[in-house]
Amino acid sequence: MSFKSDKQALSFSDLELSQKKARNNTLEHLKNLDQSIEWGQIESTLLESYPIGKNKKGPQAYSPLMLFKCMLLRNWFQISSDVEVESLINDRFSFKKFIGLPMGEPAPDSSTFSRFRKRLTLKKYDMVLSDISDQLSCKNIIINMGSTTDIRIIKPTSPPETKT
Repeated sequence: MSFKSDKQALSFSDLELSQKKARNNTLEHLKNLDQSIEWGQIESTLLESYPIGKNKKGPQAYSPLMLFKCMLLRNWFQISSDVEVESLINDRFSFKKFIGLPMGEPAPDSSTFSRFRKRLTLKKYDMVLSDISDQLSCKNIIINMGSTTDIRIIKPTSPPETKT
C-alpha cells in the first residue's frame, strides 16, 4: 500500500476553474493559510502515528496530512459530521484545493475520517494543532471560525507582544 498522490496534475475541470476570474474568498483564505503553515514537520509527526500507506503493496491510502487537513476544515468551518465533511469536500473546489485532492477524485469517505482519528490519538492531534496554532500566532494570523459559507482570517495591525 502507498499514499495516493497529492501532486495536483491539472485536469480539464481544474484548468477550467483556474481560468475563472470570479473572486472566491474561501479559496483565497485557504490558499493563504496553506502557504502560511510549514507542513513538513506536521506531516512527520502524523506519519509517526499513522502507519497506513507505508507499504508499497495493496491499495493506495490517503496521506495522513490530507486527512488532517480535512479535520482542520471540519473544525474551522464548524462542520457537524464526517458525512458532511465528505459531502462538502466533494462539492467545493476550495476544500479540494486545500487538501490537495484533484477535482476528479472523490473525497475520503466519512469512515476514513473516523479511523484516522482513532489511529492518530488525542495526544498527537493536540500536539499538531498546537504546532499549527503556534505557527499562525508567530505570523499574527487569527482564524475567526465560521460556518461552511465563510471563515475570515484576521491579521492584527499591532505587532505581537514579545514574551520575556
